[in-house]
Amino acid sequence: MVDFLKDQRLETEMNQYWTERSKSYSEQNRAQIENEKRCEWENMILKYAPQKERLNILDVGTGPGFFAIILAQKGHQVTAVDLTRDMLEQAKENANYYKVKIEFKLLKNQLLPFPDNTFDLVVSRDVTWMLQDAEEVLKEWYRVTKKGGKVLYFDANWYYYLFNEDEKKKHLENQKMVQEKGGFIYNKSKIMENLAKVLPLSQKFRPDWDKEILTKIGFTAINIIPDIWQQVWSNEEKLNYASTPMFLIKAIK
Repeated sequence: MVDFLKDQRLETEMNQYWTERSKSYSEQNRAQIENEKRCEWENMILKYAPQKERLNILDVGTGPGFFAIILAQKGHQVTAVDLTRDMLEQAKENANYYKVKIEFKLLKNQLLPFPDNTFDLVVSRDVTWMLQDAEEVLKEWYRVTKKGGKVLYFDANWYYYLFNEDEKKKHLENQKMVQEKGGFIYNKSKIMENLAKVLPLSQKFRPDWDKEILTKIGFTAINIIPDIWQQVWSNEEKLNYASTPMFLIKAIK
């Protein structure tokens, strides 16, 4: 068995961080569900998903359930998983609030408790950068995806500035601009910075790394959409995260 929890202390600290953020993050997710960008997210995912009337979808690292809920509202069968119990409880509350049926599962590690070739679509947002063994996790995503199915995940080089001077300069300039324009700076960001210093993908330039690894795993037709943030981010997000633009990776099994 693959040991995904290579550093149990790090895993515990990550879990504690997201446990503490679960309620506020859930509030942010509800706001996203109800703002004008929700349709942008929904249309973007379904544009690149397999064209099937009712998809069997796995949302990995669902958090408070944003992807799971908007896709269930479109009539798809959705399973959502997360490593943080409190996040999953928030997701369940949100699913009840929006009156959608979703199967939720708490993961004990990054091994997925599903048979091979189960899902038409695997989706994820802002998850891969936090993984201690991202290649092995992506192999799991590949395993549970049906032949011809797709994996779609959104991410960014969130903490690459900790290891690259040019990116650090961009980050500091962006922080200054955010402060000048009254944007949002999370007051516990230093906690995540400290964790990111020992996370492997913080040191990789992405999405170049992703394309290489996905090809190695066996995915085909790997497409990278680097400017996806322009379509799905609000103006506030564009200000706050200008130095770390979000990309979308689409891969077919």
